[in-house]
Amino acid sequence: MLKKVWLLIVGLVFLLNLQCFAVEDLHFKGFIADEAKVLSEDVIQDLNMTLWDLQKKSGADIAVVTLPSLDGRSVVDVALDIGRSYKIGSKEKNNGVVFLTAINERKMRIEIGTGLEGKIKVTQLTEIRDNDILPYYRQSDYENGIAIGTYKLADLVAEAEGVSIQHQGTCPSTATNSSKTSSRERAPWWIYLIAAIMAPFSGRRRRGMGGFGGFGGGGSFGGSGCSGSW
Repeated sequence: MLKKVWLLIVGLVFLLNLQCFAVEDLHFKGFIADEAKVLSEDVIQDLNMTLWDLQKKSGADIAVVTLPSLDGRSVVDVALDIGRSYKIGSKEKNNGVVFLTAINERKMRIEIGTGLEGKIKVTQLTEIRDNDILPYYRQSDYENGIAIGTYKLADLVAEAEGVSIQHQGTCPSTATNSSKTSSRERAPWWIYLIAAIMAPFSGRRRRGMGGFGGFGGGGSFGGSGCSGSW
């Protein structure tokens, strides 16, 4: 009997380690870990520059993560683990956001840090989910859904933090209102070069990060946000 109990404990520890490894093994390029391979390099670059501008001006981080599968876990738990494990958001403000998309399960989650809970309403997140993200996802157009969702979230966080940011590249049309299309000029090539050169010297760079200085060291997430499926 005792032997069976020990085997059960060892098995549970092994499973927990596997789950933890899955979260810890994300391959971030800047603020984006596209494990499901649904984003082009141009979109990744443009979103990174926009999110870098947000981080510089407010300390806020938005981690954009795509996964092929949740491997049996809930989308909420995975989003929380990402936010906490990678310490998304500034250490002082805990103003991080995790934007998670799981392709196989057709589920997504927007998780906000505790420092944003009093500044951003869940209804604002659900509006972005319903109007800007899910209509694209239902057409299997994940790239545009992620792009416009990220731009909208960046604007929302910037407003909550009292700063103004600039989009890099072109923001796709809002699926429910094409007249809201907004375009921005792509940043000069030398801006990307400077970002790549400066990233290794940042004191906030963390394991697994691909540049742009890394995340801020916050990681306080209490479970506030919204989920969706398509």
